[in-house]
Amino acid sequence: MKQKNCAVLLLLLFLLTGCGATDSTDTAQEETASISAAQEEASGSDVTLEDVTKEAIAIEEADSNSTAAEETPEDAATESASAEVTLEDAKAAVLAHAGVEASAASFTKARLHQDGTAYEIEFSTTNGAYQYEFSAESGELLEYRWEVQGKDVSTGTAVDSLDSAKALALTHAGVEDSAVSFAQEKLDDGIYELEFTTATGKYEYEISRETGIILEYEWEVQGNSATAASSAASGMDSTDRTVDAAITADRAESIALEDAGIVSGDTKYLHAYVEWRHGAPYSWCVRFGVRDTEYVYLIDLDDGSILEQYVESH
Repeated sequence: MKQKNCAVLLLLLFLLTGCGATDSTDTAQEETASISAAQEEASGSDVTLEDVTKEAIAIEEADSNSTAAEETPEDAATESASAEVTLEDAKAAVLAHAGVEASAASFTKARLHQDGTAYEIEFSTTNGAYQYEFSAESGELLEYRWEVQGKDVSTGTAVDSLDSAKALALTHAGVEDSAVSFAQEKLDDGIYELEFTTATGKYEYEISRETGIILEYEWEVQGNSATAASSAASGMDSTDRTVDAAITADRAESIALEDAGIVSGDTKYLHAYVEWRHGAPYSWCVRFGVRDTEYVYLIDLDDGSILEQYVESH
């Protein structure tokens, strides 16, 4: 009977130690020594199969609990860090910034950028398209761009002056008068045609003089931080930020005009402001209009080189 128990004990010990075996020589030697010691001990005792089984289970559970205790704090810290700014948080934030209800938005892109630092989010509504970059680390709005157009079919009242039409358009756009520069303001065949720009974009309106209805509107708006993004609603111009630049705003305007071959006296409007990207000053943005054409230049803040330029005819 004792020999039978010894055989069983040896078999169990071999299986238990073999489960965690590796190919290393040291491990194999340790297992051989363990089996030999167990054989010697078993030969002089009445250790039963039940005793060995209970002890093996207890050892396995203790090892399992120890491993779990070591891994849990690190895993919890990782999960906590990754959950600081979730994709759902980012989507909710950009919708709030755009003033769009979740039920009215159709997301075409919502993903974490390959470098893991920012979310790329795009969505559309019945009135237009919105693009955002949102920091996954700090929760900061990095960049955004809107292309919105539509019309107001609600019943209005007669607009008896150009100033009243301008006030109506500014209210609809959520822009303060002090933050805009009008490029066009005229009454043509009973319709007020208005165009104006802010530090973050361009707006166009057609408003009926007889009914006050906004017949058409179009926005092209872009920005780069929560502060600059809200400037349209607050009337705060991004030029209020202090920027240490070797090139002045006047010099940037001169560089753009010279490149376009335009004299400042021929422009309908001309202004420059600092373009910010990823929370840092990027360039001077110079905008000016000549007849039905708008010019946009991005001028380097330090050396005055032309980084980008756009020409659009209306």
